[in-house]
Amino acid sequence: MSQAELRLERMALADMPPLQQLTAIERLFLTRTPITDLTPLAGLTQLRVLGLRLTRVSDVSPLAALTALESLILSFTPVADVAPLARLTGLRSLYLTGCLVADISPLAGLTGLTRLDLGGTRVSDLRPLADLTELASLQLSSTEVVDLLPLAGLSRLRVLELGDTAVRDLSPLVGLTTLQRLDVRGTKVADDAVLSRLDGCEIVSGATFRRARRRAG
Repeated sequence: MSQAELRLERMALADMPPLQQLTAIERLFLTRTPITDLTPLAGLTQLRVLGLRLTRVSDVSPLAALTALESLILSFTPVADVAPLARLTGLRSLYLTGCLVADISPLAGLTGLTRLDLGGTRVSDLRPLADLTELASLQLSSTEVVDLLPLAGLSRLRVLELGDTAVRDLSPLVGLTTLQRLDVRGTKVADDAVLSRLDGCEIVSGATFRRARRRAG
């Protein structure tokens, strides 16, 4: 482990070093720790990667000035408000899986994002993503998403996860020629005419797995 990386996973707060003093740290992982207050991180302006998965963090406002961040992992935290992240325009990957987020409009200016995970959130409106044309991977499984039209211009999208959503109409995806993997498990998508036009794209559905099990048997 380099001095620029520090992993404190599962560590008790009493055993942690003073976080506000880690000013040279570039990669910090606090997975499964009892941390709730991110104020000590507000001055860690060299941070490029921050992992807070499975913590009790709900307020991300202390991160607003960490403009060097390239990857932020907030999966399975009680975060609901992502407005403080709007200034983090250097972000390349953002993981919000299992968070309480519904409104993603603050993310509309994060045009450098290449990966966005929103699975298991309360998101329904994808219009804020319409200009995120660098996105290559988008996770929307188990969300309230129905309308995919805002994704029609995401010309670099390679992976799209739509499992367990109410999505039925895939026609907005027809022009996405870079799409390599589309997961529609647990949906009511049944438009074979559209699916057949997604040349070179692996379609993952319930039927795919049923056929695989039969072959394995």
